[in-house]
Amino acid sequence: MDLLQSKWIPVRPLNGGAPQAITLEQLLCSNEHWLLSLPRDDMELAALQLLICLVQVSWIPEDEHALQGYVTKPLTIDAFRQGIANWRDTFCLDHPEYPFMQVKGVDAKEPTGMDKLLAGLTGATNCTFINEPGQGDALCGGCTAIALFNQANNAPSFGGGFKSGLRGGSPVTTLVQAVDARFTDLRTTIWLNVLTRPSLVTLMCDELQLSQLPTWQQPIVAGASIAAANIGLVRGLFWQPDHIELCPAIVAGQCSGCGQHADKRYSGFFKAKFNFTVNGTWPHPHSPRLFQVKKGETQEKFLAFTTSAPSWTQLSRVLVRLQPEKGDAQLPAAVVTQCAKIFRHAKTQLIVGGYRNNQASILERRHEVMAINQGWQNSPEIIEAVVQIGLNYKTALRKALYTFVEGIKTSEIKGAGIAVHEVAERQYYRQSELLIPDLLATLNFAEPIAKIDALRIQLHQLCTELFEQVTAPYHHHPKLVRAVAVARQSLRKHLSDLKQLQGGQNAA
Repeated sequence: MDLLQSKWIPVRPLNGGAPQAITLEQLLCSNEHWLLSLPRDDMELAALQLLICLVQVSWIPEDEHALQGYVTKPLTIDAFRQGIANWRDTFCLDHPEYPFMQVKGVDAKEPTGMDKLLAGLTGATNCTFINEPGQGDALCGGCTAIALFNQANNAPSFGGGFKSGLRGGSPVTTLVQAVDARFTDLRTTIWLNVLTRPSLVTLMCDELQLSQLPTWQQPIVAGASIAAANIGLVRGLFWQPDHIELCPAIVAGQCSGCGQHADKRYSGFFKAKFNFTVNGTWPHPHSPRLFQVKKGETQEKFLAFTTSAPSWTQLSRVLVRLQPEKGDAQLPAAVVTQCAKIFRHAKTQLIVGGYRNNQASILERRHEVMAINQGWQNSPEIIEAVVQIGLNYKTALRKALYTFVEGIKTSEIKGAGIAVHEVAERQYYRQSELLIPDLLATLNFAEPIAKIDALRIQLHQLCTELFEQVTAPYHHHPKLVRAVAVARQSLRKHLSDLKQLQGGQNAA
């Protein structure tokens, strides 16, 4: 199965219709509008990324004008064939010598079921209530290629002795898509996330190294020490940190992933541990990067979901560029930065996805679409302000309730000793998810003050209500009455401080 020529892309018509598998040529060269069609949101995001990477290395737009042309018009058949001509057999899943994202001759005592290749399907906290039974029984070539790509680039490693991808074990992926109904199809979304040659040169400091072979054609040497700066575009986008080899295909039948009939299906794979080191950070274009100064040295990493806090809490890191002046810095994903520059007046929304993990175990799958109203490209500081307001009110509530939990050690006021501040924080995040994303989706970035002030009032009320809600069972407890009163006074002070801060900001 060749990803550039075979029917493997699981889609359904944008205007309704039955799911089917199509070729890359059908997707890129026709006026038909498609959406991805898979049973899991993380697999759909992985399929989108895989397609973006295939298009990125095959048809690099020379400039902004060329990219805009690709977005608005399908490729010609001639242009398509020219683009894939350089990659003969490179992306072939069942190639006899160099199979896609695999290494031939993996030394393993026994095969592993395909369910282990689908992140979070088995052995994870969420596997019992989020997946349909039997999803990993036997996968078609398309679903297998998507799962291989996802495991290598987006998911935690298989466990001890196995490596994670170039972005770490649980990177946050941020892509963009159009809001306009005419341009929400799969083809347009792919092109909106393809970097022009100037953007690539800036991102990779001129070192595209397009002739460098991918890992399945030139395997990583065990024990090697690899400089991230020496990893080229193709090798980096399709990085495979593991030694994996699919078992021989089984008989034709229905794919347990996408549900399509397949001539070949895969029910297992071999995997083996091997070690190497990557020095430095490869500048992956699909993720925000964070820079922290510790002990005089700058450490770089990719954004990850490390807590259960909702995605809006990370929006400033996803969208706002902060230059390193005296300390920390952050860079949005290159595809987001480019979209903000080239399509600055277009209505776009963010595709945000990733896993929250505890080592090899996946605790949460986090995949969502977040709408940000037109105009954010010119006012990133407003996004940062909105996120900070949301976090400030959460902190005020938590601090006040922590006083109730711990009491005051310098007085006779005893605390409850029950972690109601954790309960309130979860409720705050749950209810603020209805407020802050909705505000950002409708905010007039040219005149934001009125709506932001209204948000402050809503969050003030939410904090007050949640405080009373979680402390209500203790209002008449003889030993805790004073603790409730002191904590309530603490909340009023924190909220008053935030109101004064608001007044100063508005005056400024």
